[in-house]
Amino acid sequence: MKSTQSQELEDLYDAKINAHFADIRLLREQRNADCSKTKNLPPEILSTIFGILHCDITQYSYQEWIAVTHVCRTWRNIALDDPSLWSDITVVPTNWIPEAFARSKAAPLNLRHGGFYDTGETLNFIYKHVAEHPERIKRLYIHGKGDFINSLTKPAPFLEHVDTSWDVQFPPDFLGGVAPRLKSVSCHGSLPLEATWLANLTRLECFQVHLGAVYMSNLISLELGYDWVALDAAGGVIHCVGIDLLLSALQNMPLLQQLSLTLPTNMSDAPSNRSAPIHLHHLRDITVHLRKPRPVVIFNHLRVDSIERLETTCPIDFEDTATIEPVCRFFNMCYHGSNLSYLLQDERDLEMHQFAGSTHTPVLLFKSFRPTDLASVVNLLPRCVPRIFAIMHRNFPPKFPLADCDTIEELHIISKYSTSTVLEFPEEPSIPYPSLRQLHLEQVSFVPKAKRIPPLKRWISKRKSGTKIELLVLKKCGLSDKDIASLRKVVTVVGS
Repeated sequence: MKSTQSQELEDLYDAKINAHFADIRLLREQRNADCSKTKNLPPEILSTIFGILHCDITQYSYQEWIAVTHVCRTWRNIALDDPSLWSDITVVPTNWIPEAFARSKAAPLNLRHGGFYDTGETLNFIYKHVAEHPERIKRLYIHGKGDFINSLTKPAPFLEHVDTSWDVQFPPDFLGGVAPRLKSVSCHGSLPLEATWLANLTRLECFQVHLGAVYMSNLISLELGYDWVALDAAGGVIHCVGIDLLLSALQNMPLLQQLSLTLPTNMSDAPSNRSAPIHLHHLRDITVHLRKPRPVVIFNHLRVDSIERLETTCPIDFEDTATIEPVCRFFNMCYHGSNLSYLLQDERDLEMHQFAGSTHTPVLLFKSFRPTDLASVVNLLPRCVPRIFAIMHRNFPPKFPLADCDTIEELHIISKYSTSTVLEFPEEPSIPYPSLRQLHLEQVSFVPKAKRIPPLKRWISKRKSGTKIELLVLKKCGLSDKDIASLRKVVTVVGS
């Protein structure tokens, strides 16, 4: 055993050592504070940066976001003092929720009920608190069954969004009928026909809908999800939705800007009795998923001032291009732009884009579409003259699509997958795309190079009619400097 004197001496040295460690720690903190490149940034700027980082990281790993608070004392204090950084309870692991909830202080909450979270005792205190203080809810996600929603009977003045993944039955006194900031609802079940808490609703995503509900008149965005059903005033299902019922509902939404419809399988084939189309002046973005070809006639009864985006998803076995005539006629009538580029993906998806510099915006899209004759689609769209044509394929087809089109000035051939496309340039009497000026190739295989580069050179240099190709753009084609030098004898080459 150590003597008393020896123990006292050891304790003395340990105290001096610990004091030095404390001094070293203090010096490090001072060095970090005085020499940091971010020391001159105001706390509110750092807090804004943390907020951006929080949004980018927490959807993947909450622990990575927490690392910010371990960098230095200043960063930690700023993060801990900003309640908004801790108010998104939807991304917090269950065992961290009590601490995050405390750090959020009085900030409005993004709250998730159910789903993959434990809904046991560890979370009950949150739900009890929110039921007593619904003014704290900003966004509410209900992803599980339970009676939690029945406990929300007090006004929620800051609630902006409600999302339910179950067929939730909203109680008559939900939120006391008061939610003045509620603008967005995503609901897998049905909403009541009359609800004062929906008075200011502007965005609705729903699967069971009362098409005549008063609150729908303020909608800016409407999405009727997969196999949606219409309900009558008593809440019963309308088993065969007619086109006129849908059109009348849309007519009562004069502010609508965005519309997404999945037309149900029980859609009536009866023609519309309307004498004139409905005119939705603000509608700019339309998506219609067709379960069968017939309901596409909805486009015969719609007019908008200027369409900016139109997407139609066709049945998987759909090949009759004549059936999409109403879509094309509507687009020709309501689109006022020009110079659209065409993109063909694996002979299945046809897209038209507006180009602005290096960016492009989708404008007209035919998804899951297998036309037997691509040229017939182009003929249905006389106002959409293709100037740029992109072909994105796993394996390039043996014949060039739209080969006779005399307006195409740029041709982009892109391998869609990691394996390079092997492209043949046929030496035919009739060279496709007589107005072609630029050729862009991405991930196109030139192996063996000795056999593939000469045909490409002849294809570029010996065009018997039309314009001369002025630019060849190569990206990830794996050519050597010698190959590129050979191509530059006949055309300007950019890339490698």
